[in-house]
Amino acid sequence: MTMSYFLRSYKKVAPELLLGSKQYSTAIDMWSLGCIMAEMLPKEPLFNGKSEIDQIDKIYRILGTPNDTIWPGFSKLPGVKVNFVKHQYNLLRKKFPPTSFTGAPVLSDAGFDLLNKLLTYDPDKRITVEAALKHDWFREVPLPKSKEFMPTFPAQHAQDRRMRRVFQ
Repeated sequence: MTMSYFLRSYKKVAPELLLGSKQYSTAIDMWSLGCIMAEMLPKEPLFNGKSEIDQIDKIYRILGTPNDTIWPGFSKLPGVKVNFVKHQYNLLRKKFPPTSFTGAPVLSDAGFDLLNKLLTYDPDKRITVEAALKHDWFREVPLPKSKEFMPTFPAQHAQDRRMRRVFQ
């Protein structure tokens, strides 16, 4: 699978990859986790670009256009040569308010803090796996269910046997 295919087919790609970085690290996976977290509330992609350029533009519209102050080395990335409209403010909190009377998805302050740290432009400043797992958001009420209370599903082969009986 080529990088071009990966970028065309995957909406949770970190901006450093979209902008031509050749470095892959767990920080890229953390960005993807942030995108997944942001999709769980409204049940739709946060950055739903139709091309690599459109994807970057969607990210900039919500998080603001990065610069070398907030992301050292940003201007040296190959894809930065494209002239994007400058967006100055991070609008992420508007998408996930702490309370809502309109039915919009809500996110507590701790949840928003984690999301913001997952979607940090500079991969060196993006939250690590270890720090994310210790984040306060995972200790907020309602607490996650323990594994014993999670639903279980029959093995796939057992489902196949039942389905064969139904169709015979």
